[in-house]
Amino acid sequence: MSSSDILITGGHVVTLDPAFGDLPGGDVLVRDGRIAAVGRVTEEQAGGARRIDARGRAVIPGMVDTHRHVWQGALAGSTGDASLMGYVGRVVQGIAPGYTPEDVYAGTLWGALQALHSGVTTIADWAHNVRSPEHTDANVRALRDSGVRAVFLHGGPGTDTAGFFGTGTHPDDARRARDELFGTGADDRVRMGLALRGPAFTSIEATVEDFAYARDLGLPISVHVGMAGFPGSVEALHRHGLLGPDVNHAHANQLTERELGLIADSGGSVSVTASTEMLMALGTYPATGAALRHGIAAGLGVDTTTSAGADLFGEMRLALAAERSRATREAVERDEAVAEVPLDQRDMLRLATVGGAHAWHLDDEIGTLTPGKRADIAVVDMRAPHLDGYGDPVATLVLGAGPSDVETVLVGGDVVKDSGVLVGPHARTARELVAASRRRIAERMAR
Repeated sequence: MSSSDILITGGHVVTLDPAFGDLPGGDVLVRDGRIAAVGRVTEEQAGGARRIDARGRAVIPGMVDTHRHVWQGALAGSTGDASLMGYVGRVVQGIAPGYTPEDVYAGTLWGALQALHSGVTTIADWAHNVRSPEHTDANVRALRDSGVRAVFLHGGPGTDTAGFFGTGTHPDDARRARDELFGTGADDRVRMGLALRGPAFTSIEATVEDFAYARDLGLPISVHVGMAGFPGSVEALHRHGLLGPDVNHAHANQLTERELGLIADSGGSVSVTASTEMLMALGTYPATGAALRHGIAAGLGVDTTTSAGADLFGEMRLALAAERSRATREAVERDEAVAEVPLDQRDMLRLATVGGAHAWHLDDEIGTLTPGKRADIAVVDMRAPHLDGYGDPVATLVLGAGPSDVETVLVGGDVVKDSGVLVGPHARTARELVAASRRRIAERMAR
């Protein structure tokens, strides 16, 4: 569903732009896919725009997931009892090799719709199951069909029998994908980068070649670092001159202060995925506070829906609780009463929106409700008993909201969720496609 002119009226508008702040009872005017005005919009300004009644709702920037394996949308709950290595064995080395392009399309479409349903309008899609040009094309097509904004991070299982943990260099199909799928005239709602294995999962020689390949293609890079059992990745990248502002570092749980400083000095960013990091034993605490303390651009992500939920509300809550626990641990262990706790709910909402946009160098386009930016917007119904609060609506939203509370979602001014329901032809067919894919996966795994 699309409308070039939309007026979201009467909501508690949380712009996250310091120039505007919060606007209780405010309006947001959308014109030609961009935010035209915030505040009080006159009838003359609104003209014939479609009205969306936001009274009793919070109007926030669409959230940005900085690190998610979207192709796994069909596999929710399949590794809820697994560590990182259990997940690798069960999914990366077990289920993934049997995926057809049709499975990639169904899983990615469903995964993107999971995100949109929860108010996540942008995803950095770490697509590490594109085993052929057909798999790549299916992944990109699914992202575009869903209506989500995305950075498609072309991955690959490696080029030798060891697969993801092998020493082969990145598949050269990335060059074809860049030229054919992201060339001049392509819709820039979905852009491209590379998902590289890095020193944690391959040799440093392969890593050097892969980084050179990415930079020759002019594409941003994402790499896993700082996970328990895989030390020294950032140091290795630094020794070989590979760090830079084009590198996003996923997880970063176990990094040393020196490594965090190296990322900060390089202008790189960090993706915090609190649920999977704590549930899958990637580290004791997420890197939330450490990244912010070093001034690193940081955002939140889901990582894998096989082991975690599909929304950023839960990530905000867990990241906040974990950081407060980390920061106050020593005092609590001394049995001291703590006078103050660090960070608050607005810090988390910033990480989930403009922080994530900044981490992927998109903050001049999205992340705040600022006139001129693209109209990526989520409207959250705050009238239910669990959200109808007394204090700051942002605190109530971060502490209590979930995907079903998200009433309306716009991406680039296009309505993709309306009155609590995902809309569009692909939203109607995605469930059937993912159900068929799950049947195929189950049959293959039973052989």
